[in-house]
Amino acid sequence: MTTKPTIRIGTDDFAKLLLESTVFVDKSLFIQEFLEDSGEVVLITRPRRWGKSLNMDMLGRFLALAVDAQGVPLPQAACLNHKLFAGGEVDLGFGDTKLLEPLKISSYPALMKFQGQFPVISLGFKDVKGSAYEEIAAGVKAQIIKLYDQHVYLQKQAWLTNNQRNQLAKYLNGQLSAVDIKASLGFLSELLYQHFGQPVYVLIDEYDTPINSAYLAFKNRPAEFEEVLQLFRGLFGATFKTNKYLKQGLITGILRIAKANLFSDLNNVREYTLLDKRYANCYGFTQEEVDTLLEKVPTPTPPEKIQHWYNGYTFGEEIIYNPWSIMLCLASNGELDHYWLDSGGTALVDAVLLSDELQQDLQTLVAGGSLGSP
Repeated sequence: MTTKPTIRIGTDDFAKLLLESTVFVDKSLFIQEFLEDSGEVVLITRPRRWGKSLNMDMLGRFLALAVDAQGVPLPQAACLNHKLFAGGEVDLGFGDTKLLEPLKISSYPALMKFQGQFPVISLGFKDVKGSAYEEIAAGVKAQIIKLYDQHVYLQKQAWLTNNQRNQLAKYLNGQLSAVDIKASLGFLSELLYQHFGQPVYVLIDEYDTPINSAYLAFKNRPAEFEEVLQLFRGLFGATFKTNKYLKQGLITGILRIAKANLFSDLNNVREYTLLDKRYANCYGFTQEEVDTLLEKVPTPTPPEKIQHWYNGYTFGEEIIYNPWSIMLCLASNGELDHYWLDSGGTALVDAVLLSDELQQDLQTLVAGGSLGSP
């Protein structure tokens, strides 16, 4: 009797995916690409539902030190994060266990020595939206408070100075001003470096969600939109530019906010879009990966039909399939549908296309003119 494959869809939790699904595409060599990148801060932009958050969680779990309630590092071999990459038996509870196979990254001993060795700051902004500056600032504040709660053990450390102790108490009590928000990740980097003696990796997922939300909500309130930009300029500057405790940073989002000049003061950012070859096969599925999936999860729909339906994206000169569409198709017994198209709206694109500035540019091009410097 053949066991029906289990497909976990829609999770950004790397551990949950490996433990609860029998169908998994190993993207762990993304970690190698990132660690070998010369950029101190890496910005990767991809459309929605292309695996940005899942890759971010995977990277964080690979690098992060596991600690107990007192902030003392745990033995690596006993940690779940280590087994996710090196393989091993995991207790699922209720008397069940699962044997995990080693991932591709485990074949690189020079990289595996970094597994579980660094403090990691991971922050996501996908839920930070609002129709007023105060609402967006409150959303950012809530994420920072939640982040500091993960490191409450720091307040008991004897090496804290009085100033550090007082400042840390503000973050743990949630008494934060805009200045505190901007300094939050830089300050936490300092404390984690002092505690663990290792520089910090900072991972920020969906950095542009609050800004895109503000762009749509504040169309007739440019001053308020500028407040939002100033908040994030300050946060990113203190985190990635003047942070001497930073080992490396990763920022992901849908768009490169060019005219917001969010990264204009950061000369250490290396940007990769879907046109770049590097990281091209790290997001989405390659043709080989899709072929393997179709062998593991047979459906009544012929593979050539599935390939014809979902083929059509090129990242860095490589054919890439949308993972959301492929996995939903397989989970739906091969039913062909517009899964990715139905997973989000086009409000931001519509607003940009209807903007006066873009309309003027289009009229200039239609009239035979040119844009930009000659």
